[in-house]
Amino acid sequence: MNGRETQEGRRDGVKEEEMTVSFFRKMIPCALLPLFFILAAPVSSAAEEGLSKERTVRVQGYGKVTAVPDQVQMEFEVQEEGTQLADVSARVTDKMKAVFHAVKSFGILDKDFKTVQYNIQPKYKYNNGESQRVGFIVSNRIRVVLKKTDQAGDLLETVTKAEVSGIEGPTFGFSDPSKLQIEALKAAVEDAHAKALALAESAGAGLGKVSSINQTGAAMPTPPRVLRAQLAGAADVGTVPIEKGENEVAAEVEVVYLLK
Repeated sequence: MNGRETQEGRRDGVKEEEMTVSFFRKMIPCALLPLFFILAAPVSSAAEEGLSKERTVRVQGYGKVTAVPDQVQMEFEVQEEGTQLADVSARVTDKMKAVFHAVKSFGILDKDFKTVQYNIQPKYKYNNGESQRVGFIVSNRIRVVLKKTDQAGDLLETVTKAEVSGIEGPTFGFSDPSKLQIEALKAAVEDAHAKALALAESAGAGLGKVSSINQTGAAMPTPPRVLRAQLAGAADVGTVPIEKGENEVAAEVEVVYLLK
């Protein structure tokens, strides 16, 4: 019995020793963690203090460029209605072919016009609360981009003679607006630099390098569509006077400069 008790005591002592070692292994990292933050704090504070000492000026720059549009977009629609769908669809097809011919006579390439909507709608008649289908309404709409902007009025007159039912447009724009957007951004940066320089000189400081720059806005206003008409059954509208004028492209930037 005494031998067994001795062995069991030794085992209990080994277990207690292992538990003590394990406890200290877990506690040592936790004890060192506050020391790490104490050592790191002065470095972080010094970095923040260095940043706070830098003098900066933040300005908004605005730039815009104007240019004469080099293309014009229009939409033409043909619409027919009747009792037989096949007959109505055939009439719409024939009229749209005439519109295609008129469009191509202005040298417009196939890639510059496309169908944007083809719609078949039942036509109903209501009597005593009951609906009865009496026919169909079929419409076909195409979008055209004309590069020769001075011919916009002539094109409108020509498609009207081709018995187009509706016209929407013209809308003047640019074939490559990205070039104008870049020019507007350059003008915005120059405007921001002029403002920052004026502020720095007024404060008795020198203007340093750019710390950061961001584009905060860009706009290319879409001019209003100057003509929208339903022309079914209308008389010859004659030559339509169209003035393309100029379009404006604008940009905004925010720039932060260091002060000397």
